[in-house]
Amino acid sequence: MKMVVIADDFTGANDTGVQLAKKGARIDVLLSDQHKPARGCDVLVINTESRALTPDDARQKVLTALQPFCGSADRPVVYKKIDSTFRGNVGAEIEAAMQASGAQLALIAAAIPAAGRTTLQGECRVFDVPLAETEYASDPKTPILSSHIRTLIEAQTRIPVYEVDLAVVRSGRLAERLAALGHQERGIVVIDAVQESDLALLAQCLPHLTTSLLLVGAAGFANALPAESYLSDRQRLPVLVVAGSMSEVTRQQITFAQQEELLGIVDIDVEALLLEDATHACQQIAGRAIDMLKTRRHCALRTCRDSDERRRIEQLCETMQLSRQQLGDRISQALGEITLRIITHTQIGGLFLTGGDIAIAVARALGAEGYRINAEVAPCIPCGTFINSEIDDLPVITKAGGFGCQTTLRDALYFIEEMYSGK
Repeated sequence: MKMVVIADDFTGANDTGVQLAKKGARIDVLLSDQHKPARGCDVLVINTESRALTPDDARQKVLTALQPFCGSADRPVVYKKIDSTFRGNVGAEIEAAMQASGAQLALIAAAIPAAGRTTLQGECRVFDVPLAETEYASDPKTPILSSHIRTLIEAQTRIPVYEVDLAVVRSGRLAERLAALGHQERGIVVIDAVQESDLALLAQCLPHLTTSLLLVGAAGFANALPAESYLSDRQRLPVLVVAGSMSEVTRQQITFAQQEELLGIVDIDVEALLLEDATHACQQIAGRAIDMLKTRRHCALRTCRDSDERRRIEQLCETMQLSRQQLGDRISQALGEITLRIITHTQIGGLFLTGGDIAIAVARALGAEGYRINAEVAPCIPCGTFINSEIDDLPVITKAGGFGCQTTLRDALYFIEEMYSGK
């Protein structure tokens, strides 16, 4: 994740998030700061629903929302989304976002020229009418008392507020001016913008500024941001194949993919999974798979290397005094737990599950409540996602053991690779 957007209402969260999504970023919008983000997004947008709260409550909401993301050295860019007509607790929330993110300078560019919102001489205008003379002045929840942005901000914070007028924005000296302000104590900078090109000039300065920044604006500024601010590197993530089926068809599919040098194999001693305490065996299997996946190589957990493995099942049932159903349940449960351990300790691009018992066991281990079907990889072989699980966003392909032809696993790996690179 490269950016966190903090918005004070839901529609505002969405209208800013879509500016980044349309350029290829994966955007997840949380309805509140209490919800858990999914894995794998580029930009996380959090709605604090704080516009109509008291300034102190709004300040605390922002601090709480940002705290989990700003404690590490590789913290994401923070974008404080504000209302383009400055309704709500703008000053208090900017101050809180600066505190949480450690920003030295907050850059406010609230203009949305395409929607008639502009900033000129430090004043917010709506279709060239000063803000205090529009209907927003009498907003029933959050009325506006001034058109002057600096006045609105200073009402809720003691951090110094500066202004950069349109002449400086267009002079070619904007980066120089912002750099100079960044050498002072913490500051908030209100920046004029009347056209989309003005916002673009500001965005072009950002990579050249060494001061820690808080970006503040609405949809217009978000639309102008350079892609490197929020797009993660699109590295191909490996797929974990959990082949619990002992079908000869599945065995041939794995062998073919291995011969094509598409994956590595971790062979599983089924008998070790049936021991009274199989914890050590499960940890070893997961560890080998994790090491392989961390090299960005697809990995298959295989329970059947050859036809002899299938013939051993009857012997194992007698030795362990288990029915075939009980034996299968024990193996499936262990594979589910191994899969959860692997996913917890490394990043994967998808799951390929063979055998109905295995798919169910993995789904349960991941806390899934269902399976959402999105596409068909091959006849009778769906690709979807688990619902309300640890990996809601991850592609999951399920396959009955005897389904498919020799190339099915290879084709499924290509399918997930293309899906992932196209996000």
